[in-house]
Amino acid sequence: MSFHSKLAVATGSVVLSALVLTGCSAGAQPAVPAPGQANGNQASPGVGGAAGESSEVAESSAEATGTGRSGEVRESGQVINNKPGEIDIRGGLHGPEERVVFDLSTLPELSGGIRLMKHELNEEAPVWGGSAEPVEGMEGKAFLHVHVEAADAARTTAGPESFDLPTAKSAVVNDNSHGTAEMTVGLDAGVDYEVLVEGEKVIINMSRGPLGR
Repeated sequence: MSFHSKLAVATGSVVLSALVLTGCSAGAQPAVPAPGQANGNQASPGVGGAAGESSEVAESSAEATGTGRSGEVRESGQVINNKPGEIDIRGGLHGPEERVVFDLSTLPELSGGIRLMKHELNEEAPVWGGSAEPVEGMEGKAFLHVHVEAADAARTTAGPESFDLPTAKSAVVNDNSHGTAEMTVGLDAGVDYEVLVEGEKVIINMSRGPLGR
């Protein structure tokens, strides 16, 4: 083969290679968009669709258990008094148990703290100390009487207050004199209970079944 023939073959090979490369480039297709990226829109987790529904279900479940979005625990019950010089009586649910709290920390003249003396559960409705008149507005079929030592110079009484709870229906500080006080909780049924003193608070935990303490 002559020199001119070899040059023509080589030139043809180069041209053919260039055409093949050009054809490949011209026929290349754009990448298939990933799911959720069609038309330039990208889905955000938790917004609409299944993700949004899951968020709502989780929120409803948290509220049902008494825990809000920020994790705060919500008490079911009522807080009636919360003023200086008044005894704060409140009730609420704590899991399967009910709790009633008598908070004497707002009493300015309380001295010496609180000491538990005795407690008893019976069917005797409370009466006001001194007059022995029945306490009007107390709800319940049974009554838990708690007696404490509390040096309250003002001899403060409080209530009665009502609760929207399964068992504990009302509460009152019906006697406070001579350094002692009586607090009574009205119950819809008999309960297993415990009485605790924490600082200037009297806390009563109760359950229709065993407390498991």
